Amino acid sequence: MPDFSLPTDSAIMVAGHICLDMTPLFPEHADASLSPGTLVWMGPMHMSLGGPVGNTGLALHQLGVHTRMLARVADDPHGNTILQILNDISPNLAQDMMQVTGETTSYSVVISPPHVDRLFLHCPGCNDHFLTGHINLSQDMGVKLLHFGYPPVMKTIFENNGQELVDLFAKAHHAGMATSLDMCSVDPNSEAGKVNWRDWLKHVLPHVDIFVPSLDEMLYMLNMKATDKPTLSDIKQVANQLIEYGASIVLLKLGELGLYLQTSSNLHANHALNKLIPKPDTWANQCLYTSCFAVNVVSTNGAGDYTIAGFLTALLTGQSPMQAIQSATAVGAEHAQSPNELPSWQTIQQHIKDGWQHLDIQIDTRALTWIEDGLWSAKVSSSSAQGDYS
Repeated sequence: MPDFSLPTDSAIMVAGHICLDMTPLFPEHADASLSPGTLVWMGPMHMSLGGPVGNTGLALHQLGVHTRMLARVADDPHGNTILQILNDISPNLAQDMMQVTGETTSYSVVISPPHVDRLFLHCPGCNDHFLTGHINLSQDMGVKLLHFGYPPVMKTIFENNGQELVDLFAKAHHAGMATSLDMCSVDPNSEAGKVNWRDWLKHVLPHVDIFVPSLDEMLYMLNMKATDKPTLSDIKQVANQLIEYGASIVLLKLGELGLYLQTSSNLHANHALNKLIPKPDTWANQCLYTSCFAVNVVSTNGAGDYTIAGFLTALLTGQSPMQAIQSATAVGAEHAQSPNELPSWQTIQQHIKDGWQHLDIQIDTRALTWIEDGLWSAKVSSSSAQGDYS
């Protein structure tokens, strides 16, 4: 029987943005036009946690990882609701949460009429005032990895070229923790839309061990041309740039196209990452692509955050790069087909081992070398130049 056990003495801390997602439930027959001056009869209000702390944090907890959460909420009803949700799941999840007075808790109202694209109304609230000066991180916390998101919706984090985040990651490294960073879309009409994100990335990424953004986010931030059908060349160009700026491990989320993993050639020089990855040479200079697993999709909302949770858990358990990218894809797929119930880490690993089928690859395979079902190497080699591209 394979050993799919999780370490009991190592934790992951998820920090940054958290909000209360409020979704009024529309009856199937509801008028989707939402015309001014009309009354629309609604169902109950569904409340859940949002943001990377809420989504990735809870996903890690559901997978069985010892998880700590570090985020700001206010002493208002929405903040109390967030803390109550966390305490109901596990009191340990709320132990590092910061509740502040005189501010507003971040919330999102999700307007999702039947058969119409969703609309989000978002208030960043006290996420805009996330400061790191009073945050203490130490080796005796048992945390191996600090994961942070989402800078584009946190004013103090996107200001000053991300210096506040650099300071936090410096504390993490001093405490022996590896660092991980996730991004989100930028509203071009907001203050974040005025940020020079290329300069921001140049300043922050030297302090980032694991960078897990989406391809679309990076195309925007690097001022590269967006495309509905990115080629492998497009993907590698982005990954190369991010590694050149300082990231050691880059995992690009490609939506329905799958995942792309690329790593630096000198991981052995990264002391914080070496504490998380005992054999860094096995992770160095990797270029891997995987397509999505085949599932009956119920909702893709939050699938990216769950994918990240799968990847970070894989790192924590000592998986190889090929295993880790498959695990990340699998956790995202499990969430997409069953948003309200995530199987255990052990169950997901068994699904992979049993031969879970991948979707057909949707990018040109001529620059790829087949490894196994759904998994390809993106390295250019003499053998791949003459390989079977069917």
